[in-house]
Amino acid sequence: MDFDSKSLLTLDGSGLRERFQRDGVLVFPGFFNEELSSINLELEAHFAPYQQAAENNVDTNANKHGCDVIPWSPTEEGNKTFIDLKEHPRFVQATEEVLGEGFSAPSSLVMFSVGGGQGQAWHQDCPAGEALGFNLNRLIYTEDVSREDGAVVFVPGSHKAGRIPPGDHQAPIDGEIMLEPKAGTLVFLHGHVFHRVTPNLNQKPRNSVNFRAYPAGVDPTVNCIGVYRNDEVNFCDKPKHHDGTPAAMPAK
Repeated sequence: MDFDSKSLLTLDGSGLRERFQRDGVLVFPGFFNEELSSINLELEAHFAPYQQAAENNVDTNANKHGCDVIPWSPTEEGNKTFIDLKEHPRFVQATEEVLGEGFSAPSSLVMFSVGGGQGQAWHQDCPAGEALGFNLNRLIYTEDVSREDGAVVFVPGSHKAGRIPPGDHQAPIDGEIMLEPKAGTLVFLHGHVFHRVTPNLNQKPRNSVNFRAYPAGVDPTVNCIGVYRNDEVNFCDKPKHHDGTPAAMPAK
C-alpha cells in the first residue's frame, strides 16, 4: 500500500476521488486555520459539565465496547459556528470532488472523551456491502492530537475487505497507519475503513468534529449499525454513546 504516513496527502482537486477510492482515506494538513479559536470556545463551553463530572469521579459512560465517546450534534441545535464550518466553501468543494454532486450532509457529530479514557475500539461505521452504500467521515481536529492524547489509526484499503475481523478492541491489524493530526487537519475517512482511536493517556479531554456526508441516494440510516470486531450496536433506536448506553448530561 502506497500510503506514506510521514508525507501526508496534500492533493488539491485532481486525483482526490481516485486516491479515495483506492485508500478510503484522505488527509489534508492545515486545511482549517482562522476558524479554530471560535470552534474551541464552543467545544469548551458545551463539554465543561462532562469534564467536571469526570474530575469528580462521576461515571459518565460504561465501556462495554471499549469506547468512551460522548457525542454532541451542534448544527441540529442551530449553532452558528458549526453551521458556518459545515458550509465552508473549500470544505464543500473537496467533498463534492470525492463524492460527486448531490451529496448530503444532514448532521454533525462532535466526539468528546475525558482525559484517561479508553479511546475508541476498532470498528466500521456501517455494515460493509456495496448495496448498502457508505458514509464519509469528514473529521476536523481543532487542536494538536498526539499518540498520548489518542491517535487515529486506520487500515488503508480496508473499505474493500468486507466485515472487520474479530479480535481485541485495540490489537494491531496488519497494514494499520497511526496518525497524530495537528490542529486544522481535515481527514476524509470511508465508513467501511477499519479504524480506531488509541487510549487517552493524558488527563486533558480530546475532541474531534465529524460532519458525516453521504453520496447521492445513500440513506443516512446506513449508520444505524456500528460494526465492532466482536459485536454490533444499533444507534438509531435512541441517542447512545458508542458503548450502547444512553447519552445524557451528568446530574448537577
